[in-house]
Amino acid sequence: MTTPGSTHPLDIDLADLVDGILDEPRALQLEAHLTGCIVCRIKRLRLSQAPPAGPARGGEPFPFPGFEVPRLDEGAVPATGELWLAGDEERVLVLVLGPHGVETVLVAPVTFDVEAADDQTVVVDAARSPLGTGIVVHPVQATALPRTVLAGRLATLATAAELPALLAGDAPGTRRGPAIDTDADPRLELRGHIADRLGDVEHDRVRSTLIDDLQALRGAACAVRALDTWPDLPDADRRGWVPLAMVDEVGVVLVVLDTPHGLVDDRDFDVARAVLTRCNASALVVLTRELSDSADVFDAASLNHGIDMPSGAHTPPRPLIAGLVAFDAVTKYLDQHSGARAMSLPTRGPLARVDVGDILRDAAAGAVADSVRKGARFKVVPKRRGYESLAGAPDALGEALGQAFTGGSVAEALLDLARRSDEDETP
Repeated sequence: MTTPGSTHPLDIDLADLVDGILDEPRALQLEAHLTGCIVCRIKRLRLSQAPPAGPARGGEPFPFPGFEVPRLDEGAVPATGELWLAGDEERVLVLVLGPHGVETVLVAPVTFDVEAADDQTVVVDAARSPLGTGIVVHPVQATALPRTVLAGRLATLATAAELPALLAGDAPGTRRGPAIDTDADPRLELRGHIADRLGDVEHDRVRSTLIDDLQALRGAACAVRALDTWPDLPDADRRGWVPLAMVDEVGVVLVVLDTPHGLVDDRDFDVARAVLTRCNASALVVLTRELSDSADVFDAASLNHGIDMPSGAHTPPRPLIAGLVAFDAVTKYLDQHSGARAMSLPTRGPLARVDVGDILRDAAAGAVADSVRKGARFKVVPKRRGYESLAGAPDALGEALGQAFTGGSVAEALLDLARRSDEDETP
């Protein structure tokens, strides 16, 4: 139901109007409202087409509806006039309009909201639709999508020869919707929602591919999660920046985002610094997929103006890494800054993995050796012996630190190591 104080009637009032049980003054009031409100007219239309709540007294029970769920053909090749599902998580129904280059196809979005159709859409009646229900094709919102985002074929709506007449609304069983004659028409919002959803399909593919590839290459040391919204960063939304993923490898955090035109002016860099701070990130990986497949990597220093040495010339912000695709840019930055360096893919054979335990043991051994070397300079004998007692502890320290990756407690492991050390020193 609508909220109290709304200018729209309650849903129960519309239902009573459809059932003919509303008193005449209220019915006249609702009819006057319906003449100027497309939303309530759509509600009334749906209520008037709904089946009765139950069979008449003494009548036969309603039969179960008969329908066939379309089979998704995931191995098909996209062809003109076919209905396909696109996307990985929240899928979108699209009509293939034809090829668009080698790797992409031209598609038009398809919805089931027949009541919300307008004069720029084509309504396909249920009798004509291969899905057994009415559908709406949005040809003016056609866009090119990579073939890789098409998940499977549902059905064939028209042949290549029949498609032009269908898109014009001249084919049998098709028609145009009512025209939009005011800027306040809510169907305009539907157009915007459909356009946003089509854009999200491509971002979903980039996001899922990047996550899968990083997890496969870098192993458990690299935590990658999808980033769907900005955390209280309205300026990033206003500039059309789309968050894709957050990568965290042993404390080195990268935020991957897509932008319309990259970072080009001072305001862009101001917002980028806000994103870096808000996400507590080490660097940003900035994509501009509308322009190219390359990504730029910016850390805190490269997002600010600098001074070249030894010339002393002032330099504008510039990327730390440029000219690589997103996956390679992320990998290169992690190789340069992360303690858990992944091995490169072999030319043949299985994927090489990172042994975090070995990395931690090597790091602990280096730290212990450095501490023992520094402790030898102390003149106070008990203090020097304390440092020298670390000489045999690198493996134990490495195992204790490794608890962070096995679900254990590093603090408990270090306390246990300290207790055992005290017991060994007790005569």
